[in-house]
Amino acid sequence: MEPIIVSQTSHQGGARLLLAGVGSFVGLLLFTVLFAEQFSLWLALAYIAAAMAVFLGLAKLAEPRHFLKCDEQGVHYYHRFGNWLLPWESFKYCAVPQLEQQELSFIGFKVTDYDAILQPLRLRFAVRLMTEQRPLFLSAVKQSCASGQCATELLAEKDTYDTAHFHYNGIKAVYAQRMRRLAQASGFELFVTSSLTEEQTSALCQQINQRRLQMIQKTAT
Repeated sequence: MEPIIVSQTSHQGGARLLLAGVGSFVGLLLFTVLFAEQFSLWLALAYIAAAMAVFLGLAKLAEPRHFLKCDEQGVHYYHRFGNWLLPWESFKYCAVPQLEQQELSFIGFKVTDYDAILQPLRLRFAVRLMTEQRPLFLSAVKQSCASGQCATELLAEKDTYDTAHFHYNGIKAVYAQRMRRLAQASGFELFVTSSLTEEQTSALCQQINQRRLQMIQKTAT
C-alpha cells in the first residue's frame, strides 16, 4: 500500500531566495568597494534587505519537504524542530476542528492513547509546539469560559500528569494537560497546522480516516 505523503508550500522558493540574497549581497559589496564614496542610508537598507533574503531562504530550506506521511506505522508529522508518530490504533479519526463556531487552519486528531505521543516526545519539540499553538490554546480557554468555567483555573498548569500506565512530570505533563483541555473545547487532542485550503484539508482527513480503517482491519485479520 502506497504511503500518503502531503507536501507543504513553505519549503518552496527557498533556494531561489537564498541565491538572490547572496547575489545581491555580493553585488552590494563590490559596489561599495569600487564605487561608493560613503556608506549612505539607502546602501545600508539594501544590505539589510539582502541579509533578510538570505535568512528567509535558509529558513525555507530548513522546513521539511512534507509535513505529513501516512504509512503502515501510522501518521507521521514532520516539523523543523522535530516530529511525532501517531500509530493507527492510537486515534479514532481526524477532521477540521472548530472553536467558537469557526473552522481552524488545523488538522485535529482524536487521540485515544496519550502515551503513544508522550513517551517518545522530545522536550524541546513539545515546548516549540506549545509556543506555536498558544493562540489555539487561549481560544479553547476562551470558549470554555463562555460555557461557565473559570479562565484562571483553566490556565493553571500542573507539573504532573498520570495516564493508566505512566506518570509524567514537567513539560510532558503540561503538554498532556493542554491536550486534554483542547479536547474538552474542540474534541481533538492533537493539532497539525495546515496551509491547505478547507476543501483540501477535509479531503485529506477523509483519506487518512479511510486508510486508518484499512490498516486496523488489516491488523485484525
